[in-house]
Amino acid sequence: MTARRFRLIRHHDVSGISGTGPVAEGVQFTDGAVALRWYGEYPTTTVWDGIESVVAIHGHGGATEVEWIDPEQGPDPDLRLPPRQSLPPRPWPDLHSAPEPQDPDPLHRDGDSGSRSYGGAPPAGWSSYRVFR
Repeated sequence: MTARRFRLIRHHDVSGISGTGPVAEGVQFTDGAVALRWYGEYPTTTVWDGIESVVAIHGHGGATEVEWIDPEQGPDPDLRLPPRQSLPPRPWPDLHSAPEPQDPDPLHRDGDSGSRSYGGAPPAGWSSYRVFR
């Protein structure tokens, strides 16, 4: 199998945000992983472990379906990839730690050129909206 393209077709807009018709396009890679690019006012790209996960989250019980653009070509005999089910789960590294309490907004500080440290908990008064916006 080589990478295979698809689109998400939404027949009923459950959320009232994306509309109906084609709402995203994607590719399923040889190992089964999926990259999905959303259309619309705020285009976003997401990565999934497989097409089953995309359908489970965005299918809305049949309101959205996968339309394959490329035919399934079957396994590639030259690739010796282990089945996805046999791979151990691996957690993502902590890529988005909150700023240290002594430096609540490192991107917008005034005039300080000292060293910066990241990775601690947010200050007590911060909400998750402030940290993860």
